Amino acid sequence: MSSTSNEINQLNEAASVAVLVLSFISFVPGGIGLMFNFLIFTRPSLRREPCALYFLSSTCFSFFVVFIILPVRIFAVIFNMDMANYNRGICKIEYFALYATRATASWLIVMACIDRFIHSSSDVNIRRLSSLKTTRIAIGLTSITMIILHIHMISYYEITYVSDRFGNISPSCNSQTGTYRTFLGFWNMAVYSFCPSFFMFLFGFLTLNHIRLHHRVIPANGETHRIARRTDIQLLRMLTAQVLVIIISTLPFSINQLYSSFTSSIPKSTLRIAQENLAARIVGTTTYFAHSSSFYLYTLTGSVFRKELSNILRRCWQADRNMFPRIQNEIHPMSLLQKSQQITGVRITSQQPKPNSKIIRKIDI
Repeated sequence: MSSTSNEINQLNEAASVAVLVLSFISFVPGGIGLMFNFLIFTRPSLRREPCALYFLSSTCFSFFVVFIILPVRIFAVIFNMDMANYNRGICKIEYFALYATRATASWLIVMACIDRFIHSSSDVNIRRLSSLKTTRIAIGLTSITMIILHIHMISYYEITYVSDRFGNISPSCNSQTGTYRTFLGFWNMAVYSFCPSFFMFLFGFLTLNHIRLHHRVIPANGETHRIARRTDIQLLRMLTAQVLVIIISTLPFSINQLYSSFTSSIPKSTLRIAQENLAARIVGTTTYFAHSSSFYLYTLTGSVFRKELSNILRRCWQADRNMFPRIQNEIHPMSLLQKSQQITGVRITSQQPKPNSKIIRKIDI
């Protein structure tokens, strides 16, 4: 029994350490990357691109995931400060916001893939659909659709008493057992992992096919055409990298949810619960990489993105360099004024008449 207890304690400690390390990687570097994403996608050269607007909107939803949801989950898992386990309203709202926001961020990347497909079409009427007006409408409809598709979680999430990783009976915010939990596992796999990844790959492949056919029909003549084609290829490469990371990050979590739903009615030992808890914590935390790694993926795969990043850093560096001489120029006149005042004082002192020695001698006598 002692060896089993030690193994359980080691698994629980490993789960806490894994969550802490993976969350720190997602939060600190990921948060910095999201800030750079926001600065880059609002640059004038990318602001007019519908695909960049999808990227910017997805970044805003990822902001909510990384800076609000992730810290809440860190405190809940590591420090046992999960208010959702004790308040029914917080339980429903927290998990509804978590699932709906993450799904919206992924589906906006799907919309970016669809926009690249439309933009690469040889039909002029179809290409006209790739516009900022259409993009804004699509972003609004996608956000509303994701909220409606996840509204059922508010009704079916409850506080239940289950055996925790230490073998104690404690409250836990979770979906209702039975049919709904199995449905939720398949639902999350379809909406958050499989369907977005499938449509990303589908429209990415169709876009590549459009580009190849377009190159055969119209040769790349002219500098403007070459720059536009290079930008399209770079954006498509950035999309492909984002698709791969989304699949790798979200698919294990969906599979683990299905496993938990199928085995929820099976009696489990404390050791097995600790092992499943370790796996659930790891795959659950890795889902945040789908929302925090976009900046580094775009930097590695997109020369257009790297160019805008270098422009931002260069402007910041030049601003700092220009500010230092300005401060010196503000201090320099003050020092000149002080010196002039000192010189003037010396001149006034030197111009004062010296006391007459004869008068002093008479007074002394």
